[in-house]
Amino acid sequence: MLNSFFSNMKRKLFYILIPILLIFSQNSYSQFNQDSLQIKINRIVRSYVDTNKAALVIGIIRKEGTDYFSKRYSFGHLRSDTASPRPDSLSIFHIGSVTKSYTATILSMLIQQGGPLNLNDLVEDHIPLNIVRAPVFVNTSGDTIKMRIIDLATHYSALPDDPILPVNDSTSYQMMYHYLNNHRLSREPGHCFLYSNLGISFLGVVVTHTLGGIIDSLIIQKISNPLNMPDTRITLNTEQENRRATGYDANGDSVGYFKNSWPAFYAAGGLYTTIKDFTKYLEFNMGLSNAGMQNVLDSAHKIRRVTNDTCFEPDAKGRVGLVWQMQILNAQKDSSFYYTWKNGGVPGFTSFIGFADDSVSDLKTGIVMISNQSIPCDKMAVEILRYLNEGNTSSIIQTSRNIPESIKLYQNYPNPFNPGTNINYDLPDNNYVSLKVFDALGKEVATLVNEKQSAGSYSVDFNGEGFPSGVYFCKLSAGENSVIKRMVLIK
Repeated sequence: MLNSFFSNMKRKLFYILIPILLIFSQNSYSQFNQDSLQIKINRIVRSYVDTNKAALVIGIIRKEGTDYFSKRYSFGHLRSDTASPRPDSLSIFHIGSVTKSYTATILSMLIQQGGPLNLNDLVEDHIPLNIVRAPVFVNTSGDTIKMRIIDLATHYSALPDDPILPVNDSTSYQMMYHYLNNHRLSREPGHCFLYSNLGISFLGVVVTHTLGGIIDSLIIQKISNPLNMPDTRITLNTEQENRRATGYDANGDSVGYFKNSWPAFYAAGGLYTTIKDFTKYLEFNMGLSNAGMQNVLDSAHKIRRVTNDTCFEPDAKGRVGLVWQMQILNAQKDSSFYYTWKNGGVPGFTSFIGFADDSVSDLKTGIVMISNQSIPCDKMAVEILRYLNEGNTSSIIQTSRNIPESIKLYQNYPNPFNPGTNINYDLPDNNYVSLKVFDALGKEVATLVNEKQSAGSYSVDFNGEGFPSGVYFCKLSAGENSVIKRMVLIK
């Protein structure tokens, strides 16, 4: 009898709990609104693209619980004239110093397989000594301090950045070896962060000497092929060269293709890639498609040292792993939450890769960005990465502290919109501000701003998801002044 009673109770509880569990599982991770993200990205990159008309390509990955999406965006043109083709997933760009992270990945593979080298090994033990020697530091006591592999990989080698003058528009390995053989360090290695292209190029010598191959082939063999990235190459074939974007300087003038530092500095900045390949590389580094190389990522991304700016900032918040750097994503919200990043730039091209892992929220986010323009894209990429982490909440951003002449509400963009749009406004003085949305009948449907704000220019997003198509009105009120704009939502 009792067994029958408990059996019936278990059955009833099962049927009660199943719907509850299903509801919980469906709502545990709210789906990120990709339309709002598109609007956000458009707003962030608009001035960059409109100013130079050059190409900008972006890859986004966001995984929250089981909710996953990966998307690519493209803007501008492969050449500065607007009649030229727009960039696509197979357009090839130079990514410059992001190449360093690929070299560090190969180093991590060597470390994780147990040798034949370790991070604390002396550099001189892993280079062809009959050709090149590792510079040393001699202190005031006459002691000789030698650099270690970890010093090269974390920019703590004390080597200068780009000290070698090119000859005939190139820098040979022999020129680099000659410089290293005749250079004495001006400070002790292992003490200060000093970004060095020469240091990572020398690390490339360590890697190639250890594995017995050239850096071009090693990147293909160890990274590009396993991750199915056929266009991630240092040396392009004819077909790939035909897909290469033209590089432009900050003034919009064509600069051709940079080669002053090649081939000696290939390991520090020689790679080309497409946004399709670059997004795969991002996915790999986020641990979402690691081809069985998770331990390699753990080694490469592990925080090793502080980016203390040549020892002038001992309390700096920045960190460095093996080439990869780490910075606080949003200091105002969480001073302990870091993202991992690497940027790149050569004349005519800029690039960025960054990603964050919030284990508490089970949220992973990442972005890659490349442009055929010498103006850095870092700030735009980080702003988008912050948005990916903060979700679709309506965020108020002060875009300028310059004091406008009068109150102004700009026409929302885009308009018509579906489902999101961006609204900008100016405030000539400090005031209590209200920004509300009304439907065609005058009923208030949303309050976007309701707070005291200082003089300046502001931007806020409105998401019309859940609202019916139709005409809406946005009303800005500050003190005794108010302005209204008409908006159209079309679904």
